[in-house]
Amino acid sequence: MMFSDVVARTDVGRVREHNEDAHIILRELGLLAVADGMGGLAHGEVASSTAIGTLQAARDSVQQVLSAVGEAPDILGRLQLAQTLELLTNLCNTQIQRTLGTGVSGSTLVVALGVGGGLLVCNTGDSRAYLYRGGGLRQLTEDHTVAAAQLRAGVISREEHDQSPYQHMLYQALGTQSEVDPDLFMEPLAQGDLVLVCSDGLTGPLSDEEIAALLASTEDLDEAADRLIEAANRGGGPDNITLILARSSGGPDPAEVERSRLALASSPPLSALSDYELRMLRLYLDVTTVDRGRLDAAAGAQVVLEGRLRQGGRAVEPGGAFGLVHFADGALGEPAAEIVEPARVALITAEAYSRVEQRRPLVAARLLKGLFRELARSVAAPPSAEE
Repeated sequence: MMFSDVVARTDVGRVREHNEDAHIILRELGLLAVADGMGGLAHGEVASSTAIGTLQAARDSVQQVLSAVGEAPDILGRLQLAQTLELLTNLCNTQIQRTLGTGVSGSTLVVALGVGGGLLVCNTGDSRAYLYRGGGLRQLTEDHTVAAAQLRAGVISREEHDQSPYQHMLYQALGTQSEVDPDLFMEPLAQGDLVLVCSDGLTGPLSDEEIAALLASTEDLDEAADRLIEAANRGGGPDNITLILARSSGGPDPAEVERSRLALASSPPLSALSDYELRMLRLYLDVTTVDRGRLDAAAGAQVVLEGRLRQGGRAVEPGGAFGLVHFADGALGEPAAEIVEPARVALITAEAYSRVEQRRPLVAARLLKGLFRELARSVAAPPSAEE
């Protein structure tokens, strides 16, 4: 998926003497990236520029993978692209170490690739990717800082996080370790969505609410970018400020995408997963649209995103699931689901689950817990009147 309008800004801020941020826009690929050289370490600007230069040098290789997987990649195509971004991130890590030496300096790196109706993101550090849709701003990435990890674990509150001395202490960054383990996930895009990729020089002085208000204040991306830089500097400009704004040029209606997103999030089998973990899971989901006929429950665990089905006398509506019996034990039978109204269904196969388990065991464990809890509930539930 390409972007119809893309702008970028970078500013040294009010405190730093030189700019250690770097960024790149490869419009023909739909690729956006921001790197932030680690402040307080020597040659931070070299680390970030090395990361971005490595991405620039890999332009042709990324284009080859995109051409191979096509405009609407299936799960294998998406995973091939994700693996490409992960390999590139580790190549950036190696190049920084070769240039500066291990542990001398480091950089964050967030890469966003518009493809197949969604945004594929690969993130290391505390630079961020956001999605702005219909007046609402959602942070897509999670920070790789000690304070953020404590917040996710429930050890500290949001207020404690915002005052924590570990708020900017990275536990993972390029150039600081032999190998990095970036986060990889997929977020669906709708027509007119805004993608914001930025360094923490923007998100430090400005809250998400302030950023959303500034994006809502104008349709012009150049003007929006200028207002964001000005606001961050009014907030003290304690760090270099870099941002990229990109508007999606295609995709379905935003309301349709939101309905599907909320249906997936509300589905009981997935209730143990956070929003961020659901984004990770989307990499492994096959989403299909069906107008008539039946869906085989033996294909795997399936969640209805839109429309209505009927299985064994019970209605399966958005958020509802079927195929859990077969997912638990392929030897057990389960009736097919009949299409009552045209539907979109997300499928996770046993093979896809194994891939999740290999990469993120904790996410797989929470997914399995939710699937079996819903299976137990459905088995224990009394038959409906129609049955």
